[in-house]
Amino acid sequence: MAHQPSIWTGDVRRVLYQRLVQLFGPSGQWEKSNSPGRGLDEEFDRFCTVFAEAVGAKSGDAVKHQIRFALPETQRGSTWGRHAQTAILNKAAALEMGFIEDRQLPDMVATGRDE
Repeated sequence: MAHQPSIWTGDVRRVLYQRLVQLFGPSGQWEKSNSPGRGLDEEFDRFCTVFAEAVGAKSGDAVKHQIRFALPETQRGSTWGRHAQTAILNKAAALEMGFIEDRQLPDMVATGRDE
């Protein structure tokens, strides 16, 4: 069986967040918690679908799932569990591309996993 590299490489994530900033602005300008609002939600949905097709992701919802990991945490916080790597890599790419700012990063308490 041939090796199939992950769809969600660092380069793909950086392109995703760079395009989001270009098309919809940084997350700090978004009116809604999971989409840009400002009359751009249908265009955002189309973008996610087209991006998924371009990179080989399962759906536009799969792209939105990645984006949610980069968005700022709520006051309740998040428990990433086995998705910690995905969350960290998305936040790093989003920060690097200007989609989020340092002040939007969560306060973190890291604990070891049970083996």
